[in-house]
Amino acid sequence: MADESPTLDLLERLAAAPDRMTIDALCRQIGLPEPILRGRLALLVARGWVEADAEGSSYAIGVGALRPLGAYLSADRTARLAGPILGRLRDQLGESIRLVRLDGAAIVCLAVRESAHDLGGPVVGRRFPAISAASGRAILAGRDAAELDAILAAGVRAHTADSVVDRAELDAALAECRARGVAYERGEVLPGVGCIAAAVRVDGLPVTDAISCGAPLSRLTHDHAEDIAAGVRRAADELAAAILG
Repeated sequence: MADESPTLDLLERLAAAPDRMTIDALCRQIGLPEPILRGRLALLVARGWVEADAEGSSYAIGVGALRPLGAYLSADRTARLAGPILGRLRDQLGESIRLVRLDGAAIVCLAVRESAHDLGGPVVGRRFPAISAASGRAILAGRDAAELDAILAAGVRAHTADSVVDRAELDAALAECRARGVAYERGEVLPGVGCIAAAVRVDGLPVTDAISCGAPLSRLTHDHAEDIAAGVRRAADELAAAILG
């Protein structure tokens, strides 16, 4: 049986790319000869997982890639339970609210209730560095120290100009999260946007999820940040209770 890992690498590369990728760039990054790569791309295009331009020279992730995402979210009990909770908090705060999950060194958005002035755009399924995101920090603050060490040992790259990469500063941010029950970041994932998050802590289960609230920095006054912090803590506790119930 042929090794399918290059095909999976291909899908992951296209899913992570901010724009279409040329066949030359894909050949270099995937490490397959062009004829083999074109054959795999043709199959993925036929299945709808990948989209090609008219000349077949550049490619992007296709709408078919939403099928496994939709199936995953439909089967995920936590995501289903979170929907009404996220909606109520969005209405209370007037800001976008998200449920995110830790996946390796990244966080993935599972559900969102957007506000009218959301600056992040569609984010369900998108991945961001866990150590830069408030939601990732909220989760990592409750995980084993060895897991954090492994993530940091792999190297921390700045996601934006404001991303914190210094180990001492990151340790201080996690310590603050443990003390206050919420994590903060300002412009470290999306320029001009701040985020406050609380982990969903369910007795007897590892911490994997968090509820976060993102707001334009222009709106993130001290009083509003305090209201958001209290809101995400309540929402995370409500979701944890619903999971146990």
